[in-house]
Amino acid sequence: MANNKIIICSNAYPPNFIGGAELIAHYQAKILKDLGYDVVIFAGELNNFGRRYKTKHTVYDDIPIYRVCLHSKDYSSDFVNFYNQKIDTLFQEVIEVESPDIVHFHNLIGLSVGLPYSAKRKNIKTILTLHDYWGICFKNTLIKQGNVVCKDAFSCTECNHFISGENVKGIPFQMRKDFIMHQFKNIDAFISPSNYLASMYIKAGLPVDKISVIPNGIDIDRFSKIHKIEDNKRVRFSFIGYLGRHKGIPVLLDALSFMENKTDFKLNIIGDGEDRAAYERQVKKMGWNEVVKFFGKINNSYIEKVYQETDALIIPSIWPENQPVTITEAMAARIPVIASRIGGIPELVEDGFTGYLFEPGNAKDLALKMNQCIKERERLRELGENAHNKIVNFTFANQVKKIAKLYDQPVISPNDTAHEDYIIVCVGRHVDSICVEAMNIILSESEQNYKFIMDDWLDEAQLKEAKLLWVVDKKAADDMIIPLMNSHLTLLVPEGNLKLKNLCRSNNCGLYYNDEFEAVECLKFLFADEGLRNLMAQNAFM
Repeated sequence: MANNKIIICSNAYPPNFIGGAELIAHYQAKILKDLGYDVVIFAGELNNFGRRYKTKHTVYDDIPIYRVCLHSKDYSSDFVNFYNQKIDTLFQEVIEVESPDIVHFHNLIGLSVGLPYSAKRKNIKTILTLHDYWGICFKNTLIKQGNVVCKDAFSCTECNHFISGENVKGIPFQMRKDFIMHQFKNIDAFISPSNYLASMYIKAGLPVDKISVIPNGIDIDRFSKIHKIEDNKRVRFSFIGYLGRHKGIPVLLDALSFMENKTDFKLNIIGDGEDRAAYERQVKKMGWNEVVKFFGKINNSYIEKVYQETDALIIPSIWPENQPVTITEAMAARIPVIASRIGGIPELVEDGFTGYLFEPGNAKDLALKMNQCIKERERLRELGENAHNKIVNFTFANQVKKIAKLYDQPVISPNDTAHEDYIIVCVGRHVDSICVEAMNIILSESEQNYKFIMDDWLDEAQLKEAKLLWVVDKKAADDMIIPLMNSHLTLLVPEGNLKLKNLCRSNNCGLYYNDEFEAVECLKFLFADEGLRNLMAQNAFM
């Protein structure tokens, strides 16, 4: 066991917060410890009443944990929830104390994608498990307007979303993704639970030879021991999850109108969310109160009681889920699954063998499959047994053994010339609209791998990797720009900033623009002639 010391990073960690990704990180940590690894946790902890970024040392299941106090703002999708210099500094201190051989990252929302860079600076091997689409979609669902699934990782401008940080406003979503994908270059190996999720990140730019598909583990023993409480009168369908639109609850409720007989079944809806009250009102208005029951959120430690009274689990998602924990739990408990044919779901649910698949968003098709379960109730046991047999080897122990093999594999040297980033450092307190439009134009017209990144997201060493310094705020103060001049980067500045305009002219160190079209032409010109750009960069100092 060459790589003995491991830090596992997660934006939350049990018992204070329990979600699918967090539970997976915890089970992974426990099994690694049992295998003889020295495991330490670095995790965020939501506490709006605590002192922000204060770190406390705790122990859970005999595993030491560094818990960093985070506030709701740190997790917000409208905020810079992907970079935090203070978290980076705290993590660097932990690295100095623990001296790990490997850092294994899970969800980083609320923490910082600068953490892998902190590890690589110390030549520490880095692994990242991809749990969702957060790295390429600020919504994390890949759902565009009209409930259309986004299949193009580069069409972010269609959502036209802006975020703000502590020091800058009006940041276009493209800059968020640019920074995350650039920082992901500090990851030595990625793990994806499903082929679908892996394919989306490969489309977004991750190298295919760095991604391994390893399905998430499940506590097979726990769910195999569940004994069904029989109901010979009705088929019991259950939904377990967040009550938000992307989970497909409207589709499930609309399917009720196509059910043949409401006395033949009942529907249990377990979970909570922003739309729960609206769904309860809809059920009441439809007159389905006796059939549909809302139970609210149930702690995972009591989930066996739900599965004891479930004949078929329904996953009506309209977003391309990765590998839903509820599906693997149900399959382990010998419960067939009726699910949308979308995302990574078909990799688990085989239509007519371990459950049924239906067209996403099609309530009539869902009702058809539900009615089929009622008519052919004797088949549910067979489907459930098939589901169990398919997933019986998806144990946490088997998952972690595959991960441990990945730990021992040599690091793949990246082909820098094939995937070179053209980093453009952006400076200002606000990203002007003409600059946002210029970014959109240049990205749509050029095949170059441009990355637009705010200056304070990069340290001095990373600034030296940049190609250009772009002042994206016509009101930017000199004290923001002067410290960066010594990085010797060619300048692109707004014509309205006379001081910077004159500097570019007198020192021959850059160009200036008046509108988005001039900015685009300046970018094209500067990147067309590397020699000229480098000559200008040598003149850029104050």
